[in-house]
Amino acid sequence: MAAPVIRSVTAEQTVLTPGQSTTVRVDAYHPDSRLLTLPGRVSDPTGAAWDCPVRLDLSVPLTVQLGSASPGVTVTPADADPTRFTVGVLAGPGTVTLTATARDGAGRAGTGSATLTVPLLVGMSAEKGARTRRIVADYPGIRYMRDYGTDGPDPDALPELPPLNAGKFADAPSAVMHVSWKDDVEQLAGWLDEVRRPIYLTWYHEPMGDVTPATYRATAARVSQIVAAHPQRRWVLGHGPIVTRYWLDEGRGNPTDWVYPGMTHYGVDCYSQDTAAYWPASRMFGVAFGKVRAAVPGVRLLVPEYGLSRTTADTTGAGRAQALRDHVTWLRQQHDVDAIAYWNNSTGVPLGDPPLESTAWRDLQLGWA
Repeated sequence: MAAPVIRSVTAEQTVLTPGQSTTVRVDAYHPDSRLLTLPGRVSDPTGAAWDCPVRLDLSVPLTVQLGSASPGVTVTPADADPTRFTVGVLAGPGTVTLTATARDGAGRAGTGSATLTVPLLVGMSAEKGARTRRIVADYPGIRYMRDYGTDGPDPDALPELPPLNAGKFADAPSAVMHVSWKDDVEQLAGWLDEVRRPIYLTWYHEPMGDVTPATYRATAARVSQIVAAHPQRRWVLGHGPIVTRYWLDEGRGNPTDWVYPGMTHYGVDCYSQDTAAYWPASRMFGVAFGKVRAAVPGVRLLVPEYGLSRTTADTTGAGRAQALRDHVTWLRQQHDVDAIAYWNNSTGVPLGDPPLESTAWRDLQLGWA
């Protein structure tokens, strides 16, 4: 007997951001299966007769399975259709390979595969409240956003973890939220109990000058321990420190100051307020990234905040729009960068009219540019 054959493995959606899912169908058959049609004749007691072909289904039953060795992938079979599966992804950028296997009762098997793509997350952040609601309405497709937490009614002035049912979590339901807080690290365990969507975590955003490296490393190490032991850890796409490009580059900061056991990511906030020229990506990101890569081999990178001033000569915004596209294109070509969010607050370097830059960023979020 022959082995089963898989004609195709087809996903309804081939590009998934973390937390999304798609339906995958496996088209399989067995070469030894037959559907025979035999001539037949039926008559009634009066002698009337009708031709009535008889069909015999001699198909070979198959068991179809779908799986993946890629991290963060879940595969759930459909109850009613053994060839249909729901595939979810909780992982950073890269290619997800799905492998389908069809077996007959004798153990003979055929295989097939399909790939899904998890892209660079392109998003936007702004102040809490009305400003965030405005950018969510104006920039559909936001995939990544910062939430800095808010100080609660306690003696210190340090922000706690943000609410999961209000604020940015409610205003931007489709975004992967990158959460920062500076208060007691131990509150993370209870907060994670209610998490039901993918997140990144950072304890004490931009600690330079506020916390000594030794204190930071010792305290942030608890993030690793809490996440590793928590039943909701699958929602945590990664965690690690965030510093500024300026501190790493012009400030000649040492990235190892903030490296702690178990961290997975290193964030670099990248801005240019140069009104004479748009920096190439090699300067905007490359120098700082190079220092982090050399100091912490294998760590993944994030650009939690990004901003670009328009140059004096760029009266239409066409130059800044092209610089935005060039920068994100460069980031997409990197093997170790997960996300970037434009910091579109009401001051600093917001995107706005004329609309060339805002249109460029909308397209970049959707992967069109």
